[in-house]
Amino acid sequence: MFKSRMKKLAKKISRRPLNAALADFVRTIPEGSRVLNIGSGGEVMDVIRKNQRSGVTVLSTDIDPERKPDFVDDITATKLDAEAFDHVICAEVLEHVREPFKASENIHKILKPGGRVFVSTPFQFPLHDAPHDYFRYTEFGLANIFQNFRSTEVKPRGSWGTAILLLILRSLWFKNKRIDAAVHLMMLWNLPLFLILRPVLGGVNTPYLCSGFVCSLQK
Repeated sequence: MFKSRMKKLAKKISRRPLNAALADFVRTIPEGSRVLNIGSGGEVMDVIRKNQRSGVTVLSTDIDPERKPDFVDDITATKLDAEAFDHVICAEVLEHVREPFKASENIHKILKPGGRVFVSTPFQFPLHDAPHDYFRYTEFGLANIFQNFRSTEVKPRGSWGTAILLLILRSLWFKNKRIDAAVHLMMLWNLPLFLILRPVLGGVNTPYLCSGFVCSLQK
């Protein structure tokens, strides 16, 4: 029961800043826009649907047809038309892409002039969706990958305290009895300290130790 609750807590903590940033981006998309979400379904699409304005068309693409995207497509070798979208969303996908520079080039290609892109990636985060988890990006790596865009803004997602807490909680996914026991002990021993330091833990955002990054790009 404790382990299950800690896993739910980890997912909630991890997704909260991402969902907030994504919701802010989606709310700024004007009526009549055509939007592509790279990666189909899941919590990302739920946030998009909840916050999109009426008159905004959102389409999805994914390499996996089982996820029922609007387009079965690989962003590193896309068949989508050039300048076909006003906005593009690529949330928690880039770490699973073998050729990120190709992905950046094609996102730029399918975006209309002046169009905007939302990108998010994990940083201090354990292996997931193995074996298709290839990269972790720093703010400088992301700026380099998306240097073909006219404007690139990269911000840390989550505080340093959140990143540390998530690394501890995410260790419960490792399915190792010794690690599980250590995590349980750390949580029980340190929970009062986490609560006391919560104002500090939640208030210091630094690119040197964060759970991930959010990028805002413009062509």
